[in-house]
Amino acid sequence: MTLDPLIRFVAILNQNGDRVAESSHKNISSLLNPEEVKMSQYYASRRWEARGNLSHRIGDAKYSTTAYEKVKQITMPVSKTELLLISTEPSANQFQLIEQILKLTESN
Repeated sequence: MTLDPLIRFVAILNQNGDRVAESSHKNISSLLNPEEVKMSQYYASRRWEARGNLSHRIGDAKYSTTAYEKVKQITMPVSKTELLLISTEPSANQFQLIEQILKLTESN
């Protein structure tokens, strides 16, 4: 959350799409109700799983980003079984943020 003030929400998801940890920006209200948040996280984990279907040919995915009208969503692995899910404001520079996160994770 301190990397960029335009981050709305951050979660770590397990392989079932369940939240292991989360944090949200205190001054921003969620666009989704709690059930919709769970659905969104489940769908993100399923999409990530599907990306692995051709990884034996093209390599493992490093990240994925989706731009919606009201938010941008970034998904990236933090381990073999967990995903980092980040929701930002539409004006956020998701590629700069991704580079910052990759530098942090590669140094650990």
